[in-house]
Amino acid sequence: MNERLYIGIDTSCYTTSLAAMHKDMVYQFKTPLEVKSGECGLRQSDAFFKHVKNMPDLFDELRREINIKEFEDIRICVSSRPRNAEGSYMPVFMAGYSFARTLASALNAELYEVSHQDGHIMAGIFSCKKFSLLSEPHLAFHISGGTTELLYSRFNGKGFDCEIVGGTLDLPAGQFIDRIGVLMGREFPCGKYLDYSAVNYEGDFNLKVKTSVKDGYINFSGEETRCRRMLEDGESSEKVSKYVMECIASSVKQAVEFAKKKYNVSNVIMAGGVSSSNTIRRAFIDSAGVYFASPELSCDNAVGVCELAKYI
Repeated sequence: MNERLYIGIDTSCYTTSLAAMHKDMVYQFKTPLEVKSGECGLRQSDAFFKHVKNMPDLFDELRREINIKEFEDIRICVSSRPRNAEGSYMPVFMAGYSFARTLASALNAELYEVSHQDGHIMAGIFSCKKFSLLSEPHLAFHISGGTTELLYSRFNGKGFDCEIVGGTLDLPAGQFIDRIGVLMGREFPCGKYLDYSAVNYEGDFNLKVKTSVKDGYINFSGEETRCRRMLEDGESSEKVSKYVMECIASSVKQAVEFAKKKYNVSNVIMAGGVSSSNTIRRAFIDSAGVYFASPELSCDNAVGVCELAKYI
């Protein structure tokens, strides 16, 4: 078979992901990393160990879908670092890189490295079919469990040159959600529960949602403290969930609107797990040029990493 096969690998803090593409076919396999009840995350060493266990199983799933031996031309792309910045490093990404390097050697395949953030941006572009953004500056808002960064982004042929132009100065949006959700007794990660509760809340909402946004930068720690006090004072978890999600949605929208005007950029890619929130998406329903990846490709995945292999 002469077609080229692309394989993408991503081992983030909470998901082991593998993807493959050839022609118009896309295959995606991923496994979330289990977090103990009542905890807000994993130690890097524990996450690394889980990735090492998960990756061979995901590759076996791929082999059940594709006869890899039929392909003579294979490109493997792996996220080997969190972002494209000097010193950017997390041990979890070495699990994916080690597996990718071994696989490339065994398959006599070309191996390429990108960042986890590159993968998120490309997954958004791929999901929205906005490939024109590869040839023009744009904004990318990476909102996830550990990152809330508004980026001025340009594709350089290997990944994305990203300048941080906004985001959070203290607490990432995902941590805001998870800290309050775990306090409510919900299982980590708590985003789906809080967002569902917020969207479906039908009670009296007599709370004024406050935000702290200046020049595209957000502070959430003050509102986290307020939400903790609300729960201590007996407010329902559903009502507090709505407050949390509305606060994040309003803050993110203010930051995006500021950056669009300041940098004279019309297109924005929203990426990362928190951007799958229906509350946030509803906040931008009348905003032109703001594009959201599908929920499946907003969360950690290897599809964006895999797609990047086509352009390197």
